[in-house]
Amino acid sequence: MKKDPLKAKLAALHALRTEFDPPSALPLLRKSLADASNFVVAKAAQIAGEASCAELIPELLAAFDRLLDDVERDPGCEGKTALARTLKDLEYDEPAAFLRGLAHVQMEAVWGKRIDTAGMLRGTCAQALVACDIDPALLLERLTDHLVDSDKAVRIEVATAIAQLGRPESALLLRLKALSGDLEAEVVGTCLVSLLALNPTESVGFVARFLSGTHDDVRFEAASALAQAKSPDALAFIEEFWTGPLSADLRTATITALGGSPNPSVCDFLLRIVAQEPNDLAATALSALASSRFAADAAERAASIVRKRDEPALTRIYAEHFSRVAIS
Repeated sequence: MKKDPLKAKLAALHALRTEFDPPSALPLLRKSLADASNFVVAKAAQIAGEASCAELIPELLAAFDRLLDDVERDPGCEGKTALARTLKDLEYDEPAAFLRGLAHVQMEAVWGKRIDTAGMLRGTCAQALVACDIDPALLLERLTDHLVDSDKAVRIEVATAIAQLGRPESALLLRLKALSGDLEAEVVGTCLVSLLALNPTESVGFVARFLSGTHDDVRFEAASALAQAKSPDALAFIEEFWTGPLSADLRTATITALGGSPNPSVCDFLLRIVAQEPNDLAATALSALASSRFAADAAERAASIVRKRDEPALTRIYAEHFSRVAIS
């Protein structure tokens, strides 16, 4: 049976991972980066990144430009995305290639309709540009355009990148995007998390405003963002939020988010839920507490509450997650 040339090329590249020997590996990687197959180019780029082959940056850039110039050779943008990711991982800091990738749109026929397959490429380039030697005002201008990108993942990556720039204008752009809204609540949530990372104290009140919205998914994103904040004010807003009219799903999601909080006061709040709320919410809170960084500190108090409630489900959850404390 005739050997498949593509499979043979990919197998040869895969073999480099087991024993990377630069004298023999670099020529093969250079040849592969110039290959006609985007799959071979993508695999070579991935291996070059894993092996930190900064000497291959010229070949990576040449391959990137070639696939951008002839998009039919790279359906799905697999090659370009892998190349951009590797250049980013190699800390390549010249912006031209990434700016070109950020602007790239590639419409392809998929299942009877045309879709843009370059979203992951744009998101990767947005993140890479943060570390590039580029005028911050120009970069913010380019990134702002993509806060309304057609791809949700790109909007999320761009919001994160804008926050990472850490400029005063960054917070203004993120506030505007959050207030303008998005079809995907996760995008608004990323803006809120990013604002809290940029200005931990000043942004708490702004983020809390979203707790009183009309859409539960956005309200949850706000609660989740506040749950990750260290400011005592953040928890105070969540506690007030908890006393209002909330759906069961929103209460459950909020409890789960609190399980990842860095705020020690969250421990007391979750324990109150275990002690006072209906069994289903109490069980969720006990599980969240068990997975939190405060589990050891809360173990004895949780045991006491579980004993008083004498509910089989709570006893079982405690026994599974707090087994170092006996429940009589």
